[in-house]
Amino acid sequence: MHSIRAKNITDAFYKTLECMKISGKEMETWKGKVIELSPVLIEVERPKERCLVIPNRYNNIVATIAETIWVIGGRDDLKYLLKYLPRAHEFSDDGSTWRGAYGKRLTNWYGVNQVEEIVNLLKRIPYTGRAVMTLFDPLIDYDNQTKDIPCNNWIQFLLRDGKLNMHVALRANDLIWGFSGINMFEWTVLQEMIAGWLNVEVGKYYHFVGSMNIFEHHFERMDKMLENRIKSDIYHNYPNLNQTKVDIKEDSFQYQIKKFFEVEEGFSNADENSIESILKQVNELQSSFLRQCLKLMLTFLLFKKNEHALAKRVFETSVNDDYKFALADLMCRKIPEVYGPSC
Repeated sequence: MHSIRAKNITDAFYKTLECMKISGKEMETWKGKVIELSPVLIEVERPKERCLVIPNRYNNIVATIAETIWVIGGRDDLKYLLKYLPRAHEFSDDGSTWRGAYGKRLTNWYGVNQVEEIVNLLKRIPYTGRAVMTLFDPLIDYDNQTKDIPCNNWIQFLLRDGKLNMHVALRANDLIWGFSGINMFEWTVLQEMIAGWLNVEVGKYYHFVGSMNIFEHHFERMDKMLENRIKSDIYHNYPNLNQTKVDIKEDSFQYQIKKFFEVEEGFSNADENSIESILKQVNELQSSFLRQCLKLMLTFLLFKKNEHALAKRVFETSVNDDYKFALADLMCRKIPEVYGPSC
């Protein structure tokens, strides 16, 4: 067992990356050559520090945000997701959905909303060990012909000493695109949201993986990330950096998520004439977290279309937090002549 204790996402990523470089074993798989570390347990002390901003990682915080809300919103379609994850269709059997989408399995497991069930259970019996959710479906997930078998298989929430801990178990995990690209972010957003519903503090996050992998196309990048390893991250360098609270209220969750996706649908038509109307709709959302996410997502879509004046205008309306910092780094990195040198 490779056991890794970390402060936050940056610390967890670097320590796991280093452990894979030192102790990982090269092997051939049906997807090609990988370096594998098995098994791995990552314990994260401060899960709310979930933004990874490091040299040579080249991650996209907006894609991570967009997919996270797609998951907690219970969706499985690609229409929305493709705007932020253009490679999403590569993991689809039918070109329009992800059959293993976590959101749909969490919120509609054969008619059961697992999120609602575990929240109600924890309210009735705070010390329970039964607040678990399942993502692997034995009825359909032994099919080797599909492109999309859930890597994340089991989730438990454990309330101890007034803090909500989260345990996630995975059969396999891509360290680059999986753990650091989406998994820790999406699950700790869910953890923070549910902790708010229970009126308790966020505890620790535990990530257990049977087979942690780095694929061959990332071997060179792994070396570069380790060679250019930073001594301190954004949370250490900017101790007063705001962290927007995941404040989606339980009693208005369905309405707020529905409004979020309705507003986002209008982003494709955003231009000089419609931008103020769109921002007005964004600001009508009750959740500051959803408002911030929408503003950064709109900024990114305008940025992609080279509408830089409008992108900057929307960007300036967003809160100065770690999500904004991560997007600023992305834009500066891609177009430094417009947005300045990378952070």
